Amino acid sequence: MSTLITMSSVWAVITLAFAVLLFYRRSLTKNEADWIPLTDDAKEDNAIQAQTMIEMKTRKLTAPIRALGTLSVVMLLVLLGFWLYHSITTSPPLPQ
Repeated sequence: MSTLITMSSVWAVITLAFAVLLFYRRSLTKNEADWIPLTDDAKEDNAIQAQTMIEMKTRKLTAPIRALGTLSVVMLLVLLGFWLYHSITTSPPLPQ
């Protein structure tokens, strides 16, 4: 039974890290601009640089988010399989 608890804890940590990365990416894209002002050269350059930085950060987060999401689903399936195997192979307690 301790294996089941350990696997559950590992799955919870992986899923929590996955959720944190998703919320972080959401907060980055929330600040993303739909348009760039074309009035002043300095404002335009600053807006373009800010937009580029946001896009670079979100691209860097894509691979870890996919990996943690996949790992979370795989761990959940392994956890459910182990729980089913454990419940099938363990005999019920005898009445006293």
